[in-house]
Amino acid sequence: MSVLDAYNGTHLHLPKLERRQMGAYLCIASNDVPPAVSKRVSLSVHFAPSVRPTSQLLGAPLGSDVQLECTVEASPMPVSYWLKGGRVLPNTFAGLSNGNYEQAGLSRPEMLLDGPKYGITEDRHGFRTNMRLVVRSFSPADVGTYHCVSTNSLGRADGTMRLYEDGEAQMQQR
Repeated sequence: MSVLDAYNGTHLHLPKLERRQMGAYLCIASNDVPPAVSKRVSLSVHFAPSVRPTSQLLGAPLGSDVQLECTVEASPMPVSYWLKGGRVLPNTFAGLSNGNYEQAGLSRPEMLLDGPKYGITEDRHGFRTNMRLVVRSFSPADVGTYHCVSTNSLGRADGTMRLYEDGEAQMQQR
């Protein structure tokens, strides 16, 4: 995080604004006659989501609870969710404007919901969100591809992880 030390002038120009420049700025007006007057201004920068999975390949023993995580950065606040299977396609994918995955030879991903099988949580810190999916009682049916997807008014992004059965980890637990 960088800090602007001081700037003298009536206008502060920030060319090519970046998300790291978000935050509070303090403007102090002084004419050598006390008291000086100050005003705090909060600067928000809007940008499309970026999604970063913590790992792309994850092995787990059968019967265990498996945790998948993604870090999302976006502003304004995104809507984020988890999908299993299939492929997440860009909004502009030709031939699927009607959502017909089967005709294109693709399987539709399943949206995952918080419940007995899946635990879904989010921790938000400013423009950063940590998404967490817990697959409970991992079974062969849980093997496959998982997508963390995030969307806001400026765009959409997704991260993909593959979950597989790790027989060696199961042998070591015994």
